[in-house]
Amino acid sequence: MPLPTGVFWAGYVFDRGGYGTVSRNYLKMLKALNIPVHIHNLGEIHKEVGEDDRDLIGNIHRPISELGTDPVMVIHSTPDDFARFNGTGFNKKIGITIFETDKIPDYWVGLCNQMDEIWVPSAFNYRTFTKSGVDEKKVIVMPYGIDVEKYNKNFKPFAFSTTPKQFTFLYACQFDFRKGFDLLIKSFCEEFTDEDEVSLIIKTYVHGSDFDAEAIIRSYIPIKNNIPSIFIINEKMSENELLSLYSSCSCYISTDRACGWGMPQMEMMAMGKPVISINWSGSTEFMNEENTFLIQPLDELEPVDINLMLSRPQLYFDHKWAKVPMENVRKAMRDAYYNKEKRLKIAQNAKEMIDQKYSITEMAKIMKQNLTL
Repeated sequence: MPLPTGVFWAGYVFDRGGYGTVSRNYLKMLKALNIPVHIHNLGEIHKEVGEDDRDLIGNIHRPISELGTDPVMVIHSTPDDFARFNGTGFNKKIGITIFETDKIPDYWVGLCNQMDEIWVPSAFNYRTFTKSGVDEKKVIVMPYGIDVEKYNKNFKPFAFSTTPKQFTFLYACQFDFRKGFDLLIKSFCEEFTDEDEVSLIIKTYVHGSDFDAEAIIRSYIPIKNNIPSIFIINEKMSENELLSLYSSCSCYISTDRACGWGMPQMEMMAMGKPVISINWSGSTEFMNEENTFLIQPLDELEPVDINLMLSRPQLYFDHKWAKVPMENVRKAMRDAYYNKEKRLKIAQNAKEMIDQKYSITEMAKIMKQNLTL
């Protein structure tokens, strides 16, 4: 079966967040398949995107006239952007998207069903999209890949303002109320004290909002004596600075109660670092008890944070996510901190799995199957 002669790619290719990272990795797969690509950037150009990635986009971008006689259109975004492009003259119109709770927003269903195909990264999303009403014949699982070579380098030590303690947990993400900062900080402060040789590093940023994320995060720190070491970093970083931070930390932890995939976890795994994550949602596509310190949720789900329901009801009204006891977070952190042998084995297993299954080369093979006309 033939491949398309070209791909019109619309996405947030210069974005510093998850959609940008994923989009650039997909473009690397298309480059590996030697398929001409015309790139239509949907968002801002963030200077934090690395020079290598900016060069990649410039080098593979081709005029629409070079896409040949049988191209396809791909829109990598939320379904809100799908209707911006009519797809005339393309063999098929593919939407690539993701959602992290137990279902998708109601208005997404019709937008997805207007596409020829909907690519989602995980079996979890296959279930949530089809259960919500998206035609199961349209939904295809196309996992995220990663440029493993980028994470096999030696990075400079990160320049902390104050030297953290010997063992460091890192959580790096855009601020959002689903990220579980409350769960993480309260669990950390219950499990450890300032006498323990451990620090929690939180790297966050706020996109398009004027509220004080750091103040909200600090409000979760309990008022009591002997609080363990906590660093909150909220300034912008270049890609090299962020990778330096990753490399300088001992273990990654995510308490995202609904994690669509988990690119930071994947990146830390590619560096050979151990990872802690909740055993629910899209991250279960590549995380298991052999390669991750899993935080076990309860069998029952709970309503999403009221702040999300009130601020974005069109997305989150009546949605649910993992219900996670604080003791289970403490248990995973305790296990990772004290059990060095297990920590090293889990990190080794994770790196081997990422290198073998989720490299650009391996993911390009799956993309080739999914693009076949």
